[in-house]
Amino acid sequence: MKKLLASLLAFAGLAGAAPQESKVQTLDPKSILFSTPTISNDTASLEPGKDKPGASDFIFHEDEWSQLEFLGKNRLAEVQRMLKEFKNFEQANRVQHGWRNVYVRKIQRLPLIAGPGPVQKLEHLLNSKAGPAPMLFSSSTVSGQVKGGFSLPLGGSITLYGYVADQNIPVLGASVGKDPDDSKLTQAFIKLNASNGLILVDWRAQLVLVSVGKSGQIEVWRP
Repeated sequence: MKKLLASLLAFAGLAGAAPQESKVQTLDPKSILFSTPTISNDTASLEPGKDKPGASDFIFHEDEWSQLEFLGKNRLAEVQRMLKEFKNFEQANRVQHGWRNVYVRKIQRLPLIAGPGPVQKLEHLLNSKAGPAPMLFSSSTVSGQVKGGFSLPLGGSITLYGYVADQNIPVLGASVGKDPDDSKLTQAFIKLNASNGLILVDWRAQLVLVSVGKSGQIEVWRP
């Protein structure tokens, strides 16, 4: 998990300092801050990946896994409970440069897109061609490539991702890049909500896109 290390380097005198005689210094663990307020307790199985990913690879930090994700609408009450709990947790642990503790989301993974050829179903629904499995990294090290994984670029710096297990897709997340076109993700939500009854949860922003009304308005829930 990524942590804020700049203060540690300054404390230990390692930032730009000349070599000195080694000595033992102590640090209160309570002073170590987290750079994200929440993570998921589940991570995909990984296979060995490239040491140096290329421009065509899809790579992001492991802490970003399922921070923005689709879930079944039958999980809405569960999501609402967790977001209410997380809101209080985040406020209690927030400090100027990070968070004292991290909220770990515990979600049982169930099929979101089921049946033979689930990735092909997504390709057809969203009019996009699946790309390589996501590669996850921690700090400056590549952790690996998601086993059975796929990416689905929607354009506008928006990419969906997930993996297939037993002919089902249990995780379907969204990665938002630089200068994103939010309408691409909105259109994907509208289609997935209509075809598979999926909601879109932004854990860090603490909001849920729940449904689409007859007039096209999107119902949004916040704790």
